Amino acid sequence: MTTGADLRATLQRVTPPADHGFSVLPVPGADGYRVGRGADNAVALLTPADQAPEPPTRLRRLSLDPRLRCRVEAEGSTLEDDFGVVQFHVDDEALLQPFLDVAAAVIRMLGKSPAPGEVSTAMRRLVRLFDRAEPARGSVLGLWAELLVIDRSTDVAGMVDAWHAYVDARFDFAAAGSRLEVKATTRDARVHEFALRQLVPVEGAEVLVASVMTTETHAGTAIGELVSRVERRLDGDATRQMRVHEQVAATLGPDWVRHTDRRFDEQQGIQSLVVLPAAAIPRVASPPPAVIDVRLTVDCTDVPPEYHPKGLAALIRSVTS
Repeated sequence: MTTGADLRATLQRVTPPADHGFSVLPVPGADGYRVGRGADNAVALLTPADQAPEPPTRLRRLSLDPRLRCRVEAEGSTLEDDFGVVQFHVDDEALLQPFLDVAAAVIRMLGKSPAPGEVSTAMRRLVRLFDRAEPARGSVLGLWAELLVIDRSTDVAGMVDAWHAYVDARFDFAAAGSRLEVKATTRDARVHEFALRQLVPVEGAEVLVASVMTTETHAGTAIGELVSRVERRLDGDATRQMRVHEQVAATLGPDWVRHTDRRFDEQQGIQSLVVLPAAAIPRVASPPPAVIDVRLTVDCTDVPPEYHPKGLAALIRSVTS
């Protein structure tokens, strides 16, 4: 499986050209792909050319061309051919690894012989990731806990499919007959914030809450590390691997790449992980219909855990289970 670390190792062997063009090297284990640097030090990814290309795209950080005639010189020979070309203009080295991780996911998703139009589609996905306009929909801490829960599940593919699924947008994970909300806190007590609608019964579904307590620390596990672990557990499933990156970006918003190195205490999170029945969590009565939303801050310390959860929560390897 080609990884972002593989791309970085290859990139470190490249010397940028002095005046024009690109210096690139083949990506190990990925025939038809090359990675390198441009004369302006932009990172360049060469892919197989799209046989049904969309027009080129030029953004602040990204330049994308699904089909471009290039001349590649390597080991004393010259090859002139069409390639897909992605250029990422790095204005902050902290952005490099997140881009390479996504670029590796693109390589895995496209494979050796992309069908006509697939390179253009992959480049559109890069635009949605690195030129986002939508605001963040969640917090760094919340995302970290969701990734921890996915990584500790016995069915990673099933959890990724349920992650922010359209089945029920109120919950972090939703599947037929099951809803799972993940809550995390860095407080000393198990205090979480809920929307009231996350605690009311859902007809035909069991509603459970995975509760995590942790601490932000430089010695902890980074969001990017959890993403890489989930990717490895999805080895061979490039579509779901890409979806993980897209969910990270959607959760954290336009500046998601700047947060992937945020770190929290994983051991503390695992030791504290419990599954709580939503019906047992204290809540206020349902408000009048004209009240659109009610937010609650609830101390869940004394809520008894669910020791035999069903549905999505049954997939989590927690201390209490």
